[in-house]
Amino acid sequence: MFIRQATPEDAEEAAKLICMAWEECACVLAGTTNEKEIQKVIKAFYQQPHNILSYQNVEIAEGEKGVAGLVLAYPSDYYEQLNKLVAEKLPSIYQSDMTDFQSKVIPLFKKREAKPGEYYIDSLAVYPQYRSCGVGSRLLKVAHLKSRKRGIKKISLIVKMGNKAALNLYKKLGYSIRGKLKKADNNYLSMIKINN
Repeated sequence: MFIRQATPEDAEEAAKLICMAWEECACVLAGTTNEKEIQKVIKAFYQQPHNILSYQNVEIAEGEKGVAGLVLAYPSDYYEQLNKLVAEKLPSIYQSDMTDFQSKVIPLFKKREAKPGEYYIDSLAVYPQYRSCGVGSRLLKVAHLKSRKRGIKKISLIVKMGNKAALNLYKKLGYSIRGKLKKADNNYLSMIKINN
């Protein structure tokens, strides 16, 4: 298993994994519950530079049989800049009516998951057959290293309250709970780690 920088050619697998991580938020973003259509929307942004879903923000874990997982992370201070392209181009490919876009998607973009000055782990996803094999830990450690190289000491993420396996992993790696937030009608825990 090795970790590498993602490329636009990873779009198919990356879209599946980001959908796994985002769950209901991906449905809200695309305006549909159709998995293929959601992946199509995510792929459209993943393949472009300079946006929140871009391959530029993704590290891929790859094994002998292909992609095993990914981590999507970036400095929180770039959040508005990275969301700009998505906010501008999404209406043209949004699958629902614009009333839903205004009432559901715009609030999704406005809800900040990280505080200024943090390195934000937006998504961590590992295919089921690779779970409990250390893939998630290795992906997080790569994100921690990137944070350190940028001189950012605080790393944050959110996790769905019911996701016990992920919560245990984050606690094991030194994350602590700092609060709660609601996003796309789901409850999440906000977690933080000081990267020494």
